[in-house]
Amino acid sequence: MTTASPPTDTATLRADYLERLAAADEQGAIAVALSALDAGADPEAVLLDVVAGAQREVGDRWAAGEWTVVQEHVATHISERVVAAVAVHAPAPAPTGVGTVAVACLDGEWHGLPARLLAEVLARHGWAVEFLGASVPAAQLATHVHRVGPDVVAISSSLPSRLPAARRMVEACRATGTPVLAGGPAFGTDGRWARAVGADGWAPDARAAAAVLAADPDGPWFADELVVPGTPGDPSAREEQAVLHARRAELVALAAAAVRPDDEVPDELADDLGHLVDFLAAAVFVDDPTLFDGFVQWVGTVTIPAGLRTNEVGTALDALAAALADSPRTARFLRGADGAHGGLPATVG
Repeated sequence: MTTASPPTDTATLRADYLERLAAADEQGAIAVALSALDAGADPEAVLLDVVAGAQREVGDRWAAGEWTVVQEHVATHISERVVAAVAVHAPAPAPTGVGTVAVACLDGEWHGLPARLLAEVLARHGWAVEFLGASVPAAQLATHVHRVGPDVVAISSSLPSRLPAARRMVEACRATGTPVLAGGPAFGTDGRWARAVGADGWAPDARAAAAVLAADPDGPWFADELVVPGTPGDPSAREEQAVLHARRAELVALAAAAVRPDDEVPDELADDLGHLVDFLAAAVFVDDPTLFDGFVQWVGTVTIPAGLRTNEVGTALDALAAALADSPRTARFLRGADGAHGGLPATVG
C-alpha cells in the first residue's frame, strides 16, 4: 500500500494547521509544518502562508466572538513553537554579507510573532538577523544599536496606539545614523503613519520587507509621492497627546460613567475605553483623524462579553469630547468620528 504524501499547497496546509490550533494540538501543528517541509514545501511559504495566514484567521475568529482570548493566546503560543521548529528543521543558510538587521517590537507591543516571522524570512534572504523580541524600550534599543551597529533596524507593531513609542524608537535609531524600516498594521495600510513618525521606509509584510531591502539595503525606502496628513513634530499635537496620556485613567472613568451610570464597570469595558483613549492619543500625535475613525468603526463590531457595545460608542465619544473641550484638535477628532453624538459606527469587516 502506498502512503499518501502530505499536501504542499498552502490552502490545504493552512486548513489542516488551523484544525490543530483549534484543538490546541501543539505536536500536531508542528507535524503539519514539518511534514510539508519534508514533502518539498518552501519554508518561507510555510511560515507566511500557513502559519501567519492561520494566525490572521485566529484573529478574525476572536473578533467575531467565535474564539476566546485564551484560545487566541494558546494558538499564538503554538505558532511560536512551530516557527522555532521550522527554523531548526530547515535552517536558514549562512548570511551572504548583505548586512545586519535588528528586528524589534515597539515598546508595549507584545505581539512578537510577526516580528519573529520577519526575522526568519530576512535570514533566508541572506541577512544576519538579531531578533530583539517583544516590547523593546527605545533607550535599550539605542544602547544595543550603539554597541552592535546593525545596518538596519526593522520595527514591528500591530496596534496604531503604539505610534508615540514608534517615534521614540525612530529618534533613538536616527541618533546613531541607522535607518529604520517599519512594518505591521500599526503603520497604516499604505505606511503613512510610518512616515509620520519619521521611519525611513515601510513594508506591508515580511515578503515585501525582504524585497525592499534587496532592492536597496541602505534606504531611505519611501516613495516621494507618499503624502502624510500631519507630523508628530507639531508641538501642539504632542502636547494634546501628552494630556491624553496623563488623564487616561480619569477619561476612562468618565466615559464608563456616561455609558453605564448605574453599573459597576467590568474590566472588559474599561479595557475597551482605554483602547479608545489610546487610539485617540495616537491619532492626535500623527494629526490624522482617520486613524481614530478606523478604530471607532471597528470597536463596535467586536464581540466581547461586557465590553463596549455598538450603541454605547456615541455616548462614550460625547463624554470624552466634553471632558477634552480645551484640547481643540482632540475635541475635533472626537466630534468628527463616525458614531459621535449618539450615532452608530459603520460596520467594517
